[in-house]
Amino acid sequence: MTAFQSLVNIINDNHDLIDFEYKDIKDLTVINGKLFSDIIKQVKLLQDRSINKKEFIKKAVRTAFELEDQDLVLIKKEQIVIKIIQNIKRDTTERRFNGYSEDELLKLYNEYFDKTTLETFIKNISYEVFKYLFIRKQVTNDFYEKNIYSIVQNYIAKALIDFEDKNAEFRKGFAGYIFRINFVEVFSHISDQILESISYRDEYLMNWIKYYNGQVIIKHNKRYEAPSIVNESGQKYNPSALFGTIAMWFKTRDKIILLKKRFKEVNKNLEKLKIDNLSPIEYKDELIQERQEIEKYIYETNEKIKDLLEKRRINKDEETLYDINDEIQELRLDIKEDKREIDDLNAHIANIDTISTKRLEEDKARIKKDIAREEKALKQNKKVYQSIQSALVKALTSKRKPI
Repeated sequence: MTAFQSLVNIINDNHDLIDFEYKDIKDLTVINGKLFSDIIKQVKLLQDRSINKKEFIKKAVRTAFELEDQDLVLIKKEQIVIKIIQNIKRDTTERRFNGYSEDELLKLYNEYFDKTTLETFIKNISYEVFKYLFIRKQVTNDFYEKNIYSIVQNYIAKALIDFEDKNAEFRKGFAGYIFRINFVEVFSHISDQILESISYRDEYLMNWIKYYNGQVIIKHNKRYEAPSIVNESGQKYNPSALFGTIAMWFKTRDKIILLKKRFKEVNKNLEKLKIDNLSPIEYKDELIQERQEIEKYIYETNEKIKDLLEKRRINKDEETLYDINDEIQELRLDIKEDKREIDDLNAHIANIDTISTKRLEEDKARIKKDIAREEKALKQNKKVYQSIQSALVKALTSKRKPI
């Protein structure tokens, strides 16, 4: 029996472990728990490293469930999701979402994304759209207004890599749904990228954004009013006047990033200097404390010797004198050994580099103070930046109006 057939059999023999109509959703099936673990274990046994394990699982699932090409198999972190697309009714007269039911799309959307993957997905899509429009193509405002929505939707569709080619119509509808649900987030990310590029004095975008000043445009003998950058309070921003504010915001943000990077480097260097998991200063303090304890013991031993010498002076018994002399000799040997240990400690203490540690600790304290100062400044300007950014989002999603 082949490894592929063995995997198909594992799925077919464990229908009791398969969650059909998952969450009471028709045509949605989920494999998780023990069966999912067994599938992963089986695939890990494959000897041929050239095999794409994810595709191998998908093919086995398709065979076991006798799926059509357009049906969807998603392999997530801890489960396999099967969506029967062939049974979804499609209204070809409805243009929105390519005719597919919003309820069906919502069910799949909730299974396809979790919070983290969704945020990453939208951020990546937005950046790819930004790169295409403003770095690679450097489009005109006219081209942007006419094509922005279709471009975003196409990029979302292309990013849905779990869909087969036969899913094209459903993929297009699903991409439209994802775009609508995350409309503001997409344009928020794009506007952030535009503002950041402007802060770095990108000449093309500095000129491009000047379009959004409510100017009158004459095209084909018709008059139009361009969108304006207007905040929620109705304050209209002059694009050119925004450059300084935007530059200051990103300069502060970038400074914080650099300071935090430096802070990590200082901590890393301090870790390298550690001895027995202690900083050199702490380690030196421990050695000094150990030396002080030995010195205290030497002092106390000398006091004992003094007492014994006094006893020896007044005592005449030979046997007692012998014992006293023997004890004095032992104590003097102890002192000699302790002094040798102090010499070793002093040599060790002298070789400990506390200067580097002190310098790094001072750097760390200064950087921490600088970060706090810059973060306070960023926080104070946050509302201003957010106001500009949300106003730009509104402008980016508006079109010129005929007048």
